Amino acid sequence: MTQPRLLRNPLRLLLLAGVFHVCVTAIVFLVGRLQLLPYVVNRNGVGLSFAIDGVAYFNWGVRMVQEWKLSGLSGWLSLQAPLHCRIYSVAFAAFGWLFGYNILTIVPLNLVYYLGILTFVFLLGREIFSSTTGLLAAAVVAVWPTFLLNTTQFIRDPLATLCLLGVMFALTLLLNRDFSWRQSVVSGLTCGLGLTLFWVVRGNMWSVVLASLFVTAVLLIVRMVRERKLRWQNLMAFVFVLLVALTVPSHVPSTVMPKTRRPNTPLSIPSSTQPAPNEGLWKRALNQINSRRAGFQIYEGRTSNIDTDVRINSTGDLLKYFPRATAIGFFAPFPNMWFQKGYYGRAMRMVAGAEMLVMYLFYVLAAICVWHERRRLTMWLLFLVAGLGMIGLGLVVINIGALFRLRYALLIMIIVLASQGALHLARSRGWIKSNRTGSGSDRVTAA
Repeated sequence: MTQPRLLRNPLRLLLLAGVFHVCVTAIVFLVGRLQLLPYVVNRNGVGLSFAIDGVAYFNWGVRMVQEWKLSGLSGWLSLQAPLHCRIYSVAFAAFGWLFGYNILTIVPLNLVYYLGILTFVFLLGREIFSSTTGLLAAAVVAVWPTFLLNTTQFIRDPLATLCLLGVMFALTLLLNRDFSWRQSVVSGLTCGLGLTLFWVVRGNMWSVVLASLFVTAVLLIVRMVRERKLRWQNLMAFVFVLLVALTVPSHVPSTVMPKTRRPNTPLSIPSSTQPAPNEGLWKRALNQINSRRAGFQIYEGRTSNIDTDVRINSTGDLLKYFPRATAIGFFAPFPNMWFQKGYYGRAMRMVAGAEMLVMYLFYVLAAICVWHERRRLTMWLLFLVAGLGMIGLGLVVINIGALFRLRYALLIMIIVLASQGALHLARSRGWIKSNRTGSGSDRVTAA
């Protein structure tokens, strides 16, 4: 079957996506500057109802670039600040003279994040399934409303999503291909770098990384047993990545939040608790869950908090709450919340409700994919990491607005699966011609 013309020139697709993103950013800025929706977007284009941390990050970025002008590079380096704020301040210094301090100034930076995410979505879909799947998934992600809006803002989520998807792509290659020693070294180093950057930007989601490595290890063993052959190069790359994941948290500081932040704006979620003397590992894990849940009590948008009275103090509590956490992770906000008035009105809740309605359909399509591609190990990698990650978020995140942003990378993985499920459905109905040649098992490319 002839490859679609658009697929022959991916750079043209990226260019179109980039123009689209710049136009959306300009529209958001104009809405704010003209004060068309003053309770949604401020005059600098910073979201008030969909990216509440962005206001504080914006202020901190401005302060950093001012310190740079007054005290030079040494003064800028001496300020304690999160990595993403430091990067945004560089954009202010480079383009502030042209646009001033607003979301237009960070267009080049956010454009890199946006296009990088779309690139990894396409690469994941192509590596696991086909170019058509990758293109369809990337197209869906490119126009996903709240994700698109957030990639115009001063928040860390786009960078964190880019890092996590990059790590997932590296793990997919590790599981799906036969590495040479050179490829093993390159893959291990790049994946390790992505892990380190993700830890610095969003260390409070490190459990997702550990879960992805555990799933990769199991599936890599399954592959080697199935093929009755040790893949030494792939194994060495994985061991290196695992060592990075185990050592980075104790040697590299995670996101450092400015002490001058507004007290009612949560710029971070507790990522750890100080263990008590002789406290067991399991008890420490339960305490950490409670600590992280408590961290969301300071959110401005507390009207979207749920299950605030739940405490998980024992294994029994965890087992009882597990089904509820699963439902929250996958399906919240629930339909009864879609039309309720939130802290910033009804508009964003209705948008979130519309997105969740679409996601419910995507879950069905993803289930079709899981059934038809059940022999494909890389499919299981994507599905299990997304599923475990969303269940974990359901356990610790009590604020639905925060859950929405933290879940983006995981929902993107589901969208990749749903895209393949949609193609399966379309082929079975005869809507499109099938171009598949093979049993559906993993494709293994010789080095």
